[in-house]
Amino acid sequence: MKNNFFKRTASLALILGVCLLLATVFSAAQELDDIFDEFEHHSGQVYTMVDQDGQVIVRTARRISVGDEYINMANNYYRVISVEEQEAVAELVERVTLAGPPVGEEEGWIARVNRLLKMSLPAQQQNDQKKIAVYNSHGAESYIPGDGTESKDPGGGILDVGDSFASALEKLGVNVIRSKEPHTPHDAGAYQRSRRTVEEALKDQPDALIDVHRDAVPEEEYLEQVAGEERVQIQLVVGRQNQNMANNQEFAEGLKKVADEKYPGLVKGIFMARGSYNQDLSPRATLIEVGSHTNDKAQAEESVQLFAEVVNDYLYGTDEGREIAGPGATTPGGPGGTALRAVLWVLLALILGVAGYLLISTGGIEEAKQKLSEFRRREFADLLGGRKKNDPDDRGPEGS
Repeated sequence: MKNNFFKRTASLALILGVCLLLATVFSAAQELDDIFDEFEHHSGQVYTMVDQDGQVIVRTARRISVGDEYINMANNYYRVISVEEQEAVAELVERVTLAGPPVGEEEGWIARVNRLLKMSLPAQQQNDQKKIAVYNSHGAESYIPGDGTESKDPGGGILDVGDSFASALEKLGVNVIRSKEPHTPHDAGAYQRSRRTVEEALKDQPDALIDVHRDAVPEEEYLEQVAGEERVQIQLVVGRQNQNMANNQEFAEGLKKVADEKYPGLVKGIFMARGSYNQDLSPRATLIEVGSHTNDKAQAEESVQLFAEVVNDYLYGTDEGREIAGPGATTPGGPGGTALRAVLWVLLALILGVAGYLLISTGGIEEAKQKLSEFRRREFADLLGGRKKNDPDDRGPEGS
């Protein structure tokens, strides 16, 4: 029958759509599971990442998983290959040239498609005002030297550090979207609560989203000589489990590159950790850990003031930063952008699926082209008022 081919193609497209929907649901369930299975700041637990010679790369209260990656202060790029209890072994991948993937490592096809999809999103109205959102997912975090305790409910010293960061940005002419919501208690649902804060901030189309935290390791892990003084270091964290990881990593590497030039030693490293940390909402989002609970809060406040200069210089003083801080910089990862990206992925999957089906069912490219040509001619003829009665394609299976 004349519509058999169309029906088969439509059925195949429907099956592919259902499969893609199930995959999306599974992915969302996994992400939700990651939100409730908190991968960080377990009180009293310190995780150590070492290289294959046993040399310490980093210590952190953030749980380390196989596949996590780390760029240290010297810009050596490591990838975790095994974890036993609280010690992780990582292999040296490459010394990186910030910002970008490890030297010699080609960009994967998924990253290339994501880049193309990002380029396909509609441009937003030009807005040359500098704008950054600052918030604290774990607002109860505190500093023992300065706060007297490592945690305060409803709000701890990390809110003061966030305020110092916001104030320093404002002095540089940045319009800061500052949320002082503590999102307490400090439990596995904190990121789900702060997600609402991020979604609200995105309505103002900030150039970047910065979530201010502190670590939970001995104080010496975050102390370094910076600009002639011993200062508290800052570590950047990028969530590996979100579609914006490549862009978020590029953003973090750009910040570290400027920091390395302006205030060497200020940025301790970049941790690509398991989790999302709401960074799926924007390609220009990062989490910063400003020292540890055992570092002095006053020093932490001084460090974020220096880091504010770094953020301002990168976003608004470099070609790369100006490009990513352009119109609608955070839109691709926002609720609307994510939906559009999902639709584009569905369309891409359907196109590839139909193309593969045609090649398999017809036996070759030329046969597939002929089949499509016949289908197009028949369907358009029906659409325009039907075929002529003597059209040979109207004959039945036996030519009657």
